[in-house]
Parts: sequence; C-alpha cells; structure tokens
Amino acid sequence: MDSTPTQVYEDFVPSTKLVQEEHFDTLHLTLQGFKKEELRVELNKTGILKISGQRPVGMSNKWRRFQKEFPVAVNCDRSKISAKLENGILHVKQPKMITSPVKKDNKLTATLAENTPAANSQTTTLRDEFSKQDNAGTDTSSKEEPKTNSPKNSEQTEAKSSSSSSSYSESTDDETIGNVSCLAANMKKTRKVMKMTLVALSVLGIGLYVANVMKSANEAEK
Repeated sequence: MDSTPTQVYEDFVPSTKLVQEEHFDTLHLTLQGFKKEELRVELNKTGILKISGQRPVGMSNKWRRFQKEFPVAVNCDRSKISAKLENGILHVKQPKMITSPVKKDNKLTATLAENTPAANSQTTTLRDEFSKQDNAGTDTSSKEEPKTNSPKNSEQTEAKSSSSSSSYSESTDDETIGNVSCLAANMKKTRKVMKMTLVALSVLGIGLYVANVMKSANEAEK
C-alpha cells in the first residue's frame, strides 16, 4: 500500500497590471513568496502569453498554483519578450516593433549623405564662395569710400564739369555764328535779285519811252 501523501493544490488569481509606454508594454504580476524557478512564461504560436507557477506551502503537501493567459499586442516584437522577478513582482516586458522603418532609413541615409566627402566638399565650396563674395563686397566698399571723400576727386569732377560747360558754350557760339552767316548770305542774294529786278524795270521803262517818242514824231510829220 502506497504511503506517499497526495499533493493538494490551491488555485489563486494573482493581481495584474499592464503599463503601456511608447516603446514597450510591461505586465506586472504580484507573486509574493514565489521563486523564479517556480515560474514559467510561455508564448504559443497564436500569440498568447501563458504565465503559470506553483510552490509548496509550509511543510505539508499543500501547494499554491496559478495560470494566466494574456494576448500579445499586434505590434509586439515577440522575439524580444523578457521576464524578471523582483521583490515578489514578475515583470514581463513586451517591446514594440518599429512601425516606420522607412522614415528612419531615410533619416539615416540623409545623415550618411551629409557626412560623405562629397557633401563636405560641397559645403566647403559653398562656404568659400560666400566668403569670396563677402570679401569682394568689403573690398569694393573700401575702394569706393576714398573716391567719395577725396578732395582731388572733387577737384577733378569740378574741372570736368567746367570743361564740359565751356565746350557746350563754344559749340553753341559756333552754331549761332553759322546761323548769322547763313542769314547774311540769304540777305545778299535777296538784294541782288532786287537790283536785277530794278534794272529790268528801268530798261523796260526806257524802251516804252523811246517807242512813244518815235510814234509822236511820225504823227507830226504826217
């Protein structure tokens, strides 16, 4: 006859708490008195997380045991689920999968592109070009300032203005003299024409006079 005492199991339901965070969810189970060797965490193919455990109570054949099942989130990275017993609380950590790997890849690609020698040389070239433009602008402004403030330049400008004014006056006088000469020549031509007209009229008058005298003489003889 077997004298081995029969084990008596006492089932209980541990208190649980699910904490959801950005990168992972953590399931907390209160299991006071349990050791990690007395606990078991399993994940089946359907995505169900099965947590169970049993331990003896005192020196008798009485045992306390439990079994809980929790569905795993869709975005959970099942290969990275971990469990840790600490101060009578079992922490089951369920990391979340990265939902936008393309964006991260793009960021990584952009970062690598910025750090490539070609990008660095291009940036350096642009900076050198901007520096040259700034230096050119500074040199131009520094060269132009003495021209504005130099007395010699002012005198030269005044001399140029005076010479331009005198040249304009001379050209104006020449044009006036030319106009007067043309007018005098036209007046001479007009006087000459008038004289010729007077001579022609005089000759015509004398011819008429002679004709009248001869006509009178012929009448007297008759």
